[in-house]
Amino acid sequence: MRLAPSKLALYSLTALAAALLLSIMLSNSDGASAQQAATATPTPTGVPVTVTLRAISGGGWHFCGIRTNGAAVCWGRNDSGQSTPPSGTFTSISAGDYHSCGIRTDGAVVCWGYDGPNGLSTPPSGTFTSVSAGANHTCGIRADGAVACWGYDGPNGRSTPPSGTFTSISASESHTCGIRTNGAVACWGHDGFGRSTPPSGTFTSISAGHYHNCGIRTNGATACWGYNEDGRATPPSSVTPPGNHLARISAGHSHTCGIRAADGIAVCWGGNGQGQSTPPADVSFLSISAGSVTTCGRNSGAGLRTPGISTDYTVVCWGSNLYGQATPPTSASDAATPILTPTSTTVSATDEPTHTPTNTPVTDDSTPRLTPTPTSTRVSTPTNENANARISQLEGQVGTLQNQVKTQQEQIATQKGQIETQRGFIDSLRNLIRALTARLDALDGGSAATATPTHTPTATNTPVTVLDGAPTPTPTSTTVPTATPTRVSRSTLNPACIGKIG
Repeated sequence: MRLAPSKLALYSLTALAAALLLSIMLSNSDGASAQQAATATPTPTGVPVTVTLRAISGGGWHFCGIRTNGAAVCWGRNDSGQSTPPSGTFTSISAGDYHSCGIRTDGAVVCWGYDGPNGLSTPPSGTFTSVSAGANHTCGIRADGAVACWGYDGPNGRSTPPSGTFTSISASESHTCGIRTNGAVACWGHDGFGRSTPPSGTFTSISAGHYHNCGIRTNGATACWGYNEDGRATPPSSVTPPGNHLARISAGHSHTCGIRAADGIAVCWGGNGQGQSTPPADVSFLSISAGSVTTCGRNSGAGLRTPGISTDYTVVCWGSNLYGQATPPTSASDAATPILTPTSTTVSATDEPTHTPTNTPVTDDSTPRLTPTPTSTRVSTPTNENANARISQLEGQVGTLQNQVKTQQEQIATQKGQIETQRGFIDSLRNLIRALTARLDALDGGSAATATPTHTPTATNTPVTVLDGAPTPTPTSTTVPTATPTRVSRSTLNPACIGKIG
């Protein structure tokens, strides 16, 4: 595959950044301790803790949640307004790729962020009990159990749900899955890698990822299907019953996470390039949500806990923090607005824009995700900090490019299938033309035969003098051969037809 110059430059920058980091680590014998000091979370003034949420949802590069007072709060990427929720109180919330949706206390759905040409953020009227925002479409369950979808429908009908009633729904990049009232799973939209072909049986929970899905069966077993690169659709044996089966499950872009029913410990599998599949081992969670390359969970306040991590149902995140999506807001800035708004530095028609967060909080994995107050002081090594920030940006961009390549490969496969179908249709037409031509030749005997008229021999008498005793001369004649009629077929008379058929 031939890479565009922008992509070649990106990979070159990635290699350069990695070499720079290696050089720094080798040249500084105390590199590890210096890095830890550079990224240590400062002790803030007061006692700010992350906002207590009663619901959480991860999107492409941002997260949204509902505070205990019902207000919506989002953080992370906000270039389309997806992290700026409206005021009011909500009972349910869902973060998509570039938009978010929630259900108000009166049952009405409201969306914010990117709207698109198909009204992505313009939900239908009526009362809803559940809503799920995907990439370019959104689906929700009405009060009567019927599913309604809006946004881009595409050639595979991602926004054309089946009839019937549902109890749960999950929308993803180009497909949607839901649980019917009888417990069976139904999926619709793009079926690449079999993601819209669920297994049989009954389920209690389901989550649609980018190219794969996972659900929890009624017997507690975990089942996944679809694209299985990095093992994202292969749950570990440790989450199968009887034993530590899962109580909650969430499928992200290339990874899946769940919560064990026995102790609330998070278990993740699949892609882990940004640490999105490495949850804290000693935190008990109440709920969990997997985003693109980031995962967040609500601390249950029970079970094993690391000293210093709050136990009042606050949010703990791990994985990429490129847009601040792994840094939930704190009570010190408890507002329904995102903490970080990335500033675009380069824009390409084919590549993901490069963003530089305007205020990236530096955290340590062993401490809570806290935002430092203006009075705090942080001592850091500029070289290390700049290298890490650049590497984080490049890794995020590489991940985005990989996702684009996979989508393009899927589109190419679909186009190849369409071309093969068209070729088969053309071959059928050619065979039909040949058959019709032969039939017409047989019915009317072809075109008129061309013949040469037959001539009657004519005797030529030549006056001679007959001598006594000489024989009488015999008249001589000249005969012209009779022409035999030759039959000419239709295809011979019309050579252009042969060229078109062949």
